[in-house]
Amino acid sequence: MDDEDLELQELLRIQKRRQVNIVLSLMLVAVLGLVFVFWDRIVILIRSGESGVLYDVFSGTDMEEIYGEGLHIIWPWNRMHVYNVRLQTKERTFQLLTRGGLPIDMKIAIRYRPDIRLLPLMHVTLGPSYLDKVVFPETEAVLRRAVGQYSPEEVYTSKRGFLETLVISSLLNVEDRYVIIDDVLVRSVELPELVRKAIENKLALLEERKAYTYRLEIEHKEAERKKIEAGGIKDYQNIIKQSLTSDLIRWQGIQATKELATSPNAKTVVIGAGKDGLPIILGGDR
Repeated sequence: MDDEDLELQELLRIQKRRQVNIVLSLMLVAVLGLVFVFWDRIVILIRSGESGVLYDVFSGTDMEEIYGEGLHIIWPWNRMHVYNVRLQTKERTFQLLTRGGLPIDMKIAIRYRPDIRLLPLMHVTLGPSYLDKVVFPETEAVLRRAVGQYSPEEVYTSKRGFLETLVISSLLNVEDRYVIIDDVLVRSVELPELVRKAIENKLALLEERKAYTYRLEIEHKEAERKKIEAGGIKDYQNIIKQSLTSDLIRWQGIQATKELATSPNAKTVVIGAGKDGLPIILGGDR
């Protein structure tokens, strides 16, 4: 084999290697391109306070494993559904009918979170829109039943354990649907303007009546106190009157005369000029 044939074969080998390198490069670029395009379908980041449920195209939803926080690699044809499992609060206004058919607007705040233990089952049964499928409808149903038993005034003033009944009923109804309800709060209750003013006027008059009744009770107690005080003074005077005899009074007068006579004050004493023979003492300036 001459030199020309050897050179030709070498050129062919170099050309083949170049073709192989080009094909490999194209394949690498294609793979990188696919990875770039499907990056968010392959590399799944589950953040703090989240959990994931994996849907496999060939085997369906993975009911055994709940994917926790961190980085997860999956096939691009599968899909990871990520749920926020922290306590969350959502508000919604419901229009409800009270006893007698009067409409009211009630703003409700619901604090809830998915039950992590039942997350795959909740995903299969309800999906990501579980809030609109279960939490709000169930809460509205509980509200309608509860509010329909009360008058507008009772709803407006939250009498007869209305809030407690609402919360307990909501807990019993919604927690059976893969969602844990931490609390249900009534943010505001809006009544028709005329009804609201009538209730407020009634409440104001009721408070005035309570204040008036309280003042009457105070006056009644004060009258009883004065009556008891007068009775005590009368009893005291009767006791003193019975114990003050003429001999006692004369003896006390003699004692007082002695004390005045021995005092250093200048005075004039008239002996035997007073009642019962007691002396009269004049003067007494220091």
